Amino acid sequence: MGFAGCGVLLFDERPASGCTYGSNVVLRVAVIDETGVSDWTPALLRGIAAYEEAASPHLWFDVTEGIDASSAHIVVRVRRYRDGAPPALNGYTFPRAVGGFAAVYDADGVACNYPPSPLPRKCSGEIATVYIYLNDIIPPGDDIEARRDRLIRHELGHALGLTRHSPDLAIGDLAARYGWTAVPEIGRLAPAP
Repeated sequence: MGFAGCGVLLFDERPASGCTYGSNVVLRVAVIDETGVSDWTPALLRGIAAYEEAASPHLWFDVTEGIDASSAHIVVRVRRYRDGAPPALNGYTFPRAVGGFAAVYDADGVACNYPPSPLPRKCSGEIATVYIYLNDIIPPGDDIEARRDRLIRHELGHALGLTRHSPDLAIGDLAARYGWTAVPEIGRLAPAP
């Protein structure tokens, strides 16, 4: 394993597709918003901006419509679902009654994050593709945007290789996973509003 630590997905050789540990190359993440309705998009964009700001200059997201994701280290597809019709996912038992879920796959298409991927884990940890599913079960309310912000930050963290974390993740965990040096401020993101 390359990096071993609590709170991050372990990897054998590379932490993300085509990304070498400790190279200080900018981690390129393509995000394709397939939610189809704009109610999730503002929270997604705020979450991306928070990560980019906190991990600058090491992390860059491309959210351009019609993106060519072939140059990205990690491709993230964001989708919505309903508990009554959960998606069938290779390597996962889909959790019900949760706000969202990130299905993380390595370069060979093997499910990586546990739970709920079945053990033993045979993932290389070289993250290539992630599907973030956002559940329409979230009840409306005055704080809906704040709840969406927290959920998106949490799921984006899984997409980048964090396992156990809150929406206020430690950027230091990402720096350790990818071998980044000179991260301006290793600390926590400001709590979601």
